[in-house]
Amino acid sequence: GGQGQQPAQGPGSGPARLEPSLLRFLVCPLSKRPLRYDEATNELVNEELGIAYPIVDGIPNMIPEAARTTQKKPPAEGPKQP
Repeated sequence: GGQGQQPAQGPGSGPARLEPSLLRFLVCPLSKRPLRYDEATNELVNEELGIAYPIVDGIPNMIPEAARTTQKKPPAEGPKQP
């Protein structure tokens, strides 16, 4: 039994977070602009569009469908269009 072998990471590696050096290369797929890493929510935030991409196991989930809106917008009229 026992737990599976974990890949060797650097000393003091805690929960999987975003590698800071990756941040320079990451841009929003929608606006092609740099993203801000929010440590509190572990998300990549696009202030311009008011969306945030989740980071799962240290990997940013950069698909627009996964992003959540961060801006408080008034509720849209009618059913939400895809």
